[in-house]
Amino acid sequence: MGGVGVVIPAYNEAERIERVLQAVLCSRMVKQVVIVDDGSVDGTYQVATKYAVEGSVEVMRLPTNMGKAMAFWVGVQRIVQPIVVMLDADLIGLLPKHIEMLAEPISCDDADMTIGVFCRGRWITDWSHKIAPEISGQRGLRKELLLCLPCPDGLGYGLEAFLNWWASKHGWKVKHVMLEGVSHVTKEEKLGLNKALIERTRMYWDIGKTLLKAWVLNGKHRGKQGDAGKRHR
Repeated sequence: MGGVGVVIPAYNEAERIERVLQAVLCSRMVKQVVIVDDGSVDGTYQVATKYAVEGSVEVMRLPTNMGKAMAFWVGVQRIVQPIVVMLDADLIGLLPKHIEMLAEPISCDDADMTIGVFCRGRWITDWSHKIAPEISGQRGLRKELLLCLPCPDGLGYGLEAFLNWWASKHGWKVKHVMLEGVSHVTKEEKLGLNKALIERTRMYWDIGKTLLKAWVLNGKHRGKQGDAGKRHR
């Protein structure tokens, strides 16, 4: 079906992004990489540019922190490959095979979107994915379907919830892929307990807003269908 384009939104990940890029660049399926520095104030951009190779790796820098959803969306616009893989910049244990596992079901037409689920990595992230695998930010997506989405401005951390809702609404084929040995650095490890609590609250707020918006849109859609039915009676 063609190659894979990887989009990596990154915010203050200078200490962690290199190990992700090393795995990505060793994948046989990856033909294009777009790293979007979402207004970082550390050396993320400088670290990422060390991997920039003309024609295959592009590093973009947003002037301000616009949130993961917009960083991903900006990166998607640059992808010319038929399959998009979205990866977090703070992954631990990522191997080229994991990227290919996310892409292959789409390449084989077995899925429109894949969701990577952590297992046998670190207990804390294994546990969170066992409870709520749909929150995973590791995804494979069909590019042509992604382009049909509205701009996700304002979603922030609600990107995954929005993708789940959109996939359900439009009948996408979704497949879960077990990413054995993969984990990520927790917010507590990055920020400390107090800042992590604030950031998690913000994350859940964004997810809640996204789900509420989806519920409202579904209600309006059902209302229009009901009105249409009445008019035709």
